Amino acid sequence: MGERGAPPTENVGARQRERLYGAISCLATLVVLTRYTGEDTSAWYRMLDVAVTMGGLWVASLLADWVAHLSVHERAPHGVAAWRMLQASGQILQASVLPLLALATAGAGLLDTDTAMWVAKWILVGELGVIALAAVRKTRLPMWQQIATVLALIGVGVLVIGIKVLAH
Repeated sequence: MGERGAPPTENVGARQRERLYGAISCLATLVVLTRYTGEDTSAWYRMLDVAVTMGGLWVASLLADWVAHLSVHERAPHGVAAWRMLQASGQILQASVLPLLALATAGAGLLDTDTAMWVAKWILVGELGVIALAAVRKTRLPMWQQIATVLALIGVGVLVIGIKVLAH
């Protein structure tokens, strides 16, 4: 541990990795849903689709960490190790919370479903920028490289939207 009570750097890295994976996966799911659902598809149905997809990714991440832990430590994780695995994999679910809330506003009739889908997608693009900012803020990179990194990750989000829209 670095500072007293702070998680080890590998745990912080795992959490950032899973959050990034979750945000990009959720974004890709929303883009596919935009293309393959009709105007009559309810926001609740789309929320269920996103929740099931993200839940499946969360379980896959947790199982992968569990198997990796078994391979390295020759026993199942418990205590702090198990808690850190849950914290890291839980980032996948956390990445989908705000997009799901955007869809819930449409389900409640406060927004049009298509508008809520676009709001959810742009939330995730913004989330990618925040993840990049968190990653570079304490680095020794020159400011222009920090800015370029943040813009590049935001660009990846925009690219996912563009590619998925063109491909589907």
